Amino acid sequence: MSRFLDNPSSRRQPLVSNRFLRPEQLMAPTPGRAWGPTEVFAEGQWQSVRVFLEARGWDALQIEQIHDQLRQGWPLELAETNVAALSGHCPLRARRGG
Repeated sequence: MSRFLDNPSSRRQPLVSNRFLRPEQLMAPTPGRAWGPTEVFAEGQWQSVRVFLEARGWDALQIEQIHDQLRQGWPLELAETNVAALSGHCPLRARRGG
């Protein structure tokens, strides 16, 4: 008889891999979620970018969407364009001068 059948607690547990994200890490951020001040993108620290977006008239939901785009690797200008297209709204102060 196998020793595993005699003592079920002696079975080896599978090793947990860090290769895949846990389901709770894949969830969309909730409004008001506090992001760490250490997040840095090409345009600067997230807190500075967020203040810049607020000053330009983006609302909280749009800022969260822009943040998601930045975390996916989009540059800020394209993230703003994508969110404006998705939401159908672009604040007047957010328009870039030509």
